[in-house]
Amino acid sequence: MKRFIFAAVVALFVITAAAPVFAQESQSAAPAATVKALFDQLKINSIAGKDPDEAGNYIAALYVQDTELLVISAPYAVPRAMDKFISDGNYMDAYQSLQSVVNHKGHFFVVDMQNDGLKRVNAADQAFDSTTTDGGATIQFDGKWDAQKLTESAYNEQFAKDDARYAKILKALATELRKKTTEF
Repeated sequence: MKRFIFAAVVALFVITAAAPVFAQESQSAAPAATVKALFDQLKINSIAGKDPDEAGNYIAALYVQDTELLVISAPYAVPRAMDKFISDGNYMDAYQSLQSVVNHKGHFFVVDMQNDGLKRVNAADQAFDSTTTDGGATIQFDGKWDAQKLTESAYNEQFAKDDARYAKILKALATELRKKTTEF
């Protein structure tokens, strides 16, 4: 009986210790919900502005209702042109211009499936989120770190880093969207 109780306690400890890694709430979930609600309220599908956390960078988002949110933070070689897109309300042009540059140095791109913030999923039949930094390798948050030549620890660290950065960008995009609510 003592062995059974000891084994149960050890199993409970292992499960409890591992649970926060997979169950912890995404930092970007709440800001993503805010951005989604503002896009729906305004009935628009794109927004752009200056990145308040990355000097010289711009942020832009393309919203596909109930499907995905595509978000980018990147420098732009001709800031005056990007500033004009933004001041004229040509957010789709701003988004497309940031996406279409040849040199992706300094780019951070997020594919947020379901518009619900970055999440890690482990189901084969479930859409997963991903990030791409500097035009390099894309990290897919599908629970398959080994297939991406990452350790579980490196995968979790990258998720935490990207999720925090994404949350900041979403908050800045929400600020830009709120400015639009006062225009209507």
